[in-house]
Amino acid sequence: MSPRRTILRELDRRRTDGGNGYTRPASIRGFEADPSRYQEAVNALLREQLVNGTKDEEGRLAIALNERRMDQVQRELRPVYARPAVWLVLVLLSAGAMIAAMAL
Repeated sequence: MSPRRTILRELDRRRTDGGNGYTRPASIRGFEADPSRYQEAVNALLREQLVNGTKDEEGRLAIALNERRMDQVQRELRPVYARPAVWLVLVLLSAGAMIAAMAL
């Protein structure tokens, strides 16, 4: 799973578990393994305003989902099979296979 999806999933889970939902990016699973990719993903999410950033009590960055952009967050978190483009490709492939089978 991409760092972007991992971050969004973790923040969504923490939001639904209660509390304020803010967490340090470094505490997200996978961050320690590849910090540069995760930091790039956090920066991109902040630029797109899908997450809000603030300083925690120690003065470090803490992020949480932007409640005003939850529709976009949910769109990014939905599974692959729930995306319209995937269904379109599957329908076109099956139609092509049917046409090829009828031609033989």
